[in-house]
This record gives sequence, C-alpha cells and structure tokens, in this order.
Amino acid sequence: MNDWRAILEEHLATAGAPAVLNRALLARFARTAKGRPVAPSSLSYWLKTGKARGKLQSVQRGLFLNRWRRPAGTLADAASWLRTDAVVSLNTVLGDAGVLNNPSHAVTAVVPLDRGAPPPRLGRQRTQAGSLHFFGLPRRILEAGAAADRLSRAEQYDHPRATPEKALFDWLYLAASPRSHRTWPPHADMDMELLNLQRLRRLAKAADMTHVLQAWLQGYA
Repeated sequence: MNDWRAILEEHLATAGAPAVLNRALLARFARTAKGRPVAPSSLSYWLKTGKARGKLQSVQRGLFLNRWRRPAGTLADAASWLRTDAVVSLNTVLGDAGVLNNPSHAVTAVVPLDRGAPPPRLGRQRTQAGSLHFFGLPRRILEAGAAADRLSRAEQYDHPRATPEKALFDWLYLAASPRSHRTWPPHADMDMELLNLQRLRRLAKAADMTHVLQAWLQGYA
C-alpha cells in the first residue's frame, strides 16, 4: 500500500472523522495525505478496494458511509446529505429510544417546507445502504420550541436528530394535518413512561398544538 493510502485510512479511522464521505471530500483528504493531488484513477481504484473490504459502503453514486471509523457511519448520518436541513425523527428516533415497539426498517426524517421555495422531494428513497422516508413539515413546526427540547445533543450523534419527544410531536402534527396520509401513533405500541411529558407539552405549546397533544393523550389513557 502506498503511504498516502495508509495515512488516509488512519485518518478515516479516527473518532473525529466524518461519518459520511463524498468523492470531493475524499479527494481533499487524499491530497492532504499525499502532499499533492492524487490522480482520479488512483483514487477510483482505492475507492473500489475500500468498498470491497467493507470499509466504504455506497449510499448512492459518489456518497459513502465511513466504515473505517468506530462507531461506523450509518444511513441516518446520510439523511442531511440527501436532503438539505433534514432531521432524523419519527419512527427511527422513537424506535431507537425504546418508546415505539415496532419501529420502521427505513430511516425516517423530516425536512422543512419553506413558503415560496421549491418543495423538497418527499417520500421513500431507496439507496444502496437501505431506505429512507422523508416527510415535510412547515419550518415553523420543525423549529418550534427551544433547541434543547427538540434536538438531541450534537455530541451524541453525527447527524441532526430530534429528541424522542419531538419525534412524537412531529408524528402527531403529520397525523393531524389534512395534507398528510400519516396515521396516528398507535397507543398500544408506545411506552410513554420513557418520555418527558413536560418537554412534550412545551413543544406542543410552542407550535400552538396543545389541543392535538391533549386529545391524543386522552386516548392513550
């Protein structure tokens, strides 16, 4: 192995290395490792061997999960690479937190809908690393409430991720919206004891959706 490859792979294995990589980023890292630009053909060959060794997992053309790193990059880490301002939420967050007993196999994320701007592409997207499902929320709903209430701490994850309470609130908003086909969260599959109800109520109040939360909670009781 050439020295630049060993140096590059050592860098990609560090805890601070990116969880998700694109070809442009890898070319820049390779240039730093070698001290001068790496020929595209050499970089392509290295990418091919990295994938064959299971150290790079393709998401789509030119986008990869970094499997050298520990913890390795995940498909959830790629959500914001595929949709601007995407936040992992809904079933994925609730399932990972143990709140939802039957989580989805697809990574679920919400993306902002901005008035006057072209709408983002929503729905299911299949990738070489698995499926994601993107749902749209008005930005005022996506960003409602204090950051500490709606977003998990940045040091915990390598992607923007909702708190479990915000993930449930996002679900309630979509279920209540006439423009969404999302059904209501199933009471029987939810372990509400794992949630901070005060945080959930603050989020609903910030979005002027307290009545929706109260109606759903009454059904849960």
